[in-house]
Amino acid sequence: MPASWQRINPIQLQIPGKGKFAVMVMATAAKKHVTVFSRSRMAPGAGDPGVKAAFTSAAHKTLGVESRHERNEVIRSAVRGKGPGKRLIRSRSKVHPGKVIREISTK
Repeated sequence: MPASWQRINPIQLQIPGKGKFAVMVMATAAKKHVTVFSRSRMAPGAGDPGVKAAFTSAAHKTLGVESRHERNEVIRSAVRGKGPGKRLIRSRSKVHPGKVIREISTK
């Protein structure tokens, strides 16, 4: 099911924040539309050179592939396992803030 269209005010793109709350505003153009999204700078693997190199090489291999599903699968398989190795899910409760609930392996 395709996502519904949403109009964006340029003022909404100016997301303030420093340190932990800083986000990147990114955009992807495909055919006749542009997708604008924000990404946390603290996301797992953000800025990792291995992930960036794997994504770039996989993206070049997907040129000419019509199906978005197939392109996503190629990139997903190329990037998987290139990051820091594990992702920690932490508690957001007031009683145990920051407690590690579980670890998810990314390799």
